[in-house]
Amino acid sequence: MDIKELHVKTVKRGENVTMECSMSKVTNKNNLAWYRQSFGKVPQYFVRYYSSNSGYKFAEGFKDSRFSMTVNDQKFDLNIIGAREDDGGEYFCGEVEGIIIKFTSGTRLQFEGSNEGSKSSDGEGSSCPDQMHVLVW
Repeated sequence: MDIKELHVKTVKRGENVTMECSMSKVTNKNNLAWYRQSFGKVPQYFVRYYSSNSGYKFAEGFKDSRFSMTVNDQKFDLNIIGAREDDGGEYFCGEVEGIIIKFTSGTRLQFEGSNEGSKSSDGEGSSCPDQMHVLVW
């Protein structure tokens, strides 16, 4: 995995959340995809970028009106409207090259008051989008 740190977003149930994926280091954006790893489960393919014309396509099981993408020349951001507990987990954006995935960014989505997957209480600083935490495997 190319990324060494994850962004951490702590949200309340029902809030909207956006997870960023920058295309600045991507050589072929047509190979971009998002994966989600729910706590205690294997990663699942979530959504893939197709082209500036056709946009993106969600995987089966993720075709939910709560999920949408913000797509332009620089972004392939994942939006969730009305986040639910079962949306929690780690989300990875990566470039698929053959059988290899080069992850460019990752975000841990956790909920206030939930201990699942969290190491400590981040307090007031948890809303800072630039805050980075090291993920220890």
